[in-house]
Amino acid sequence: MKTLFRLIWKFIKWTTITGFILGFVASIGVGYYLYELNKELPQNLDELHDPDYTLPTTLYDRHGNQVDEIFIHRRIVVPYQSVPPHLIQALLASEDTRFFYHFGIDPIRMLKAFWVNLKAKRFVEGASTLTQQTARLFLLTREKKLVRKLKEILLALRIERQFTKEEILTLYLNKVFLGNAEGIEASTQGYFGKHTEELSLAESALLVGLLPAPSVYSPLVNPEGAKERRNLVLRRMAAEGFISEEERLASSKAPVRLTKIYDSTSEATAYYVENVRRYLLEKYGADTLYKGGLQVHLAMDLEYQIYSHEALQAGILELSKRQGFRGPLQHLESEGTPSLREISRITQKNQMILGQIIQGVVTQVGKPSTIVHLGNAQGRLEWNHLQTWKLAHKEKDKEAIFVKSPNRLLKIGDVIAVKLIDWDHEAQQFRLHLHQDPKVNGALLAVDPRNGEVYAMSGGYRYDDSEFNRATQAKRQPGSAFKPIVYSLALDAGYKLSSMLVDSPRHYKTGVKLNDLEEETWTPKNYGNKLLGSVSFREALMKSLNLPTIGLAEDLTPKRLISYARKLGIQSDMVANLTLSLGSLSATLQEMTLAYGVFANQGNLVNPIYITRIEDRDGKILESHNSLPKKVIPEETAFLMTNVLQDVVRRGTARRAIGQYFDRPSAGKTGTTNDSVDAWYIGYIPQLLTGVYVGFDQPKTMGKRETGSRAAAPIWLQFMKAATANLPTENFVQPPDIITVKIHQSGRRATPCDPNKETYYEHFRRGSEPPADPSLSLTCGPSEVITESQPENQPEDDLELEL
Repeated sequence: MKTLFRLIWKFIKWTTITGFILGFVASIGVGYYLYELNKELPQNLDELHDPDYTLPTTLYDRHGNQVDEIFIHRRIVVPYQSVPPHLIQALLASEDTRFFYHFGIDPIRMLKAFWVNLKAKRFVEGASTLTQQTARLFLLTREKKLVRKLKEILLALRIERQFTKEEILTLYLNKVFLGNAEGIEASTQGYFGKHTEELSLAESALLVGLLPAPSVYSPLVNPEGAKERRNLVLRRMAAEGFISEEERLASSKAPVRLTKIYDSTSEATAYYVENVRRYLLEKYGADTLYKGGLQVHLAMDLEYQIYSHEALQAGILELSKRQGFRGPLQHLESEGTPSLREISRITQKNQMILGQIIQGVVTQVGKPSTIVHLGNAQGRLEWNHLQTWKLAHKEKDKEAIFVKSPNRLLKIGDVIAVKLIDWDHEAQQFRLHLHQDPKVNGALLAVDPRNGEVYAMSGGYRYDDSEFNRATQAKRQPGSAFKPIVYSLALDAGYKLSSMLVDSPRHYKTGVKLNDLEEETWTPKNYGNKLLGSVSFREALMKSLNLPTIGLAEDLTPKRLISYARKLGIQSDMVANLTLSLGSLSATLQEMTLAYGVFANQGNLVNPIYITRIEDRDGKILESHNSLPKKVIPEETAFLMTNVLQDVVRRGTARRAIGQYFDRPSAGKTGTTNDSVDAWYIGYIPQLLTGVYVGFDQPKTMGKRETGSRAAAPIWLQFMKAATANLPTENFVQPPDIITVKIHQSGRRATPCDPNKETYYEHFRRGSEPPADPSLSLTCGPSEVITESQPENQPEDDLELEL
């Protein structure tokens, strides 16, 4: 028996010694492993002391107004003081009840989680503290491995030694992803349209409830799931004593109300912002653009940009009305009035906000008004409005027609788009305007001609429909808008504003063989086939006559014209033939507008500037931009061209569209291509240069008489009247080497003997004015020379619009 006890004792002794030795060796091994693992971790936690949050790129206009943000996940950093106590309490109740008492890890919770998971034989409950989660968010990946958990524990211990509890919570709340954005402030704004400090108890609980799976429980996609998670957090808050049972019940019954912040400027600025975004992406890369917190200062004037968007949309919608109503979106077939169920299906997404475009169902047609059911309300389309619409012809090539009865436009059961104009309290219904999305499109570009800064750029009717930028990407034929470049070259080549040009028929062989005996002939014509015979240089451009323009190009040669256009910034391809003088090239609105800027800026060419300055997140300037003017033509030529283009507005092709309604000195030129496929108007005052283009993306006629002065100029006028409302009126500066001389209509210097109706004032470069006739001067006296004036007494003409 004693022997047996000795053997048992020896076994116990050696087992204990062996276990101790193995445990000791294992402890050394684990300790050494943890020591080596700790060395792999960041030692000073600089990333937490100065957190490198992913921040959006923010765009500002020239006056410092925020225009937009560019991001993948939005973040706005807020201090701990901005976080309401009930949000902190909700976070603690849900994620870490002993946060303010542990040292970074919670051993009690770890043991409890181990036991729960052991019993369940699967992972059911986690034990990460908020400190551990903060370490994971900033310093680790989300891989589910034991080594990551060990790193997390080591980092949590170190974080607790270097940061206060409040600092840890601030780091966590500004970093965590909540389904729609990163950080508590951006998420609060995205879900509720308010700031973090304004959150209610129920809203705080909902946000915290999203933490386990933000994308799954997001109230945007799963409102019921979000509500269940919210109520679970509220129950935990009550169990921990953070709130009373009454508060829990009240907050649990609160509806989930999400508020989308409507940014009225985002649509207006979309094309400009996208143009800038592409530059930033190419220059700085995706990480810096979407996460680097760049501060980008634009040349944009936000008010001008809004005016641009509104003017372009209004002009295109008016053109669409002239092209005719294309019919309803659909028609509800039913006997009599459509049922409320059918109407509800159509109108369920309507937002009854004045100015909104919504859908409705026609339930009654007649005069003085047509009734439209909008779902929860009714509206009326008054006949006074409907009769301004044309009806599109079923045959595409035929013009739209006005109708004499609303029954020609609409029928009961038609589903149509309408705009909410105002609310009639007496009739308890909305006043409506008929709406249809246009198929035609356009662009507007507004630039400071003195430095190239782009104040406004709208590249299309609506960015959400098409990202194609018609201001910078679309190449279209400018038509007569190109003619000022031809006439400017002629002035530099020695022509004068009083030079007489030939306006007579011309025929040119094209070099294309029709058969063995015949060759194709090009026979250009003026608009309306009118011929004036002999016409002055000024009058030819003012009336946009084609035949004298071709004569100039023939004299100057197309190759010389191409070289001159290049000097003015036109980089698009040009073919060296006479049709170039009538604008047969394809150029962008930006190219053409900046070419006119040379005339507005005393002969200096500037490059377009969209961005004035870029700073990093700390305010360090990364780049700044300004355009150094480059003298490309003499200032005398620029002034003479501007003066003739002022006559285009006062007495020429833009008189009816611009001259009668714009009460300050301006210069400009219309442009229209064959069959009214493209329409242009480019015009300027000394402080502001604006170009407008209108046309289909797939070129086709816009309709008879849809010329530059009818389709494009009204857009220019609406924008410029709004943009110049607070600008001082300035005159174009006359260079010292320009003099004004009274001349006879034959081109010689006028004398006091000449009848006034046969004379007018004209500008000349000093030394190029016609000499006085000595014989006439002796009998009639000396001629009059004025050094600082503009010729205003040109004879008036009743002009037709040009093509």
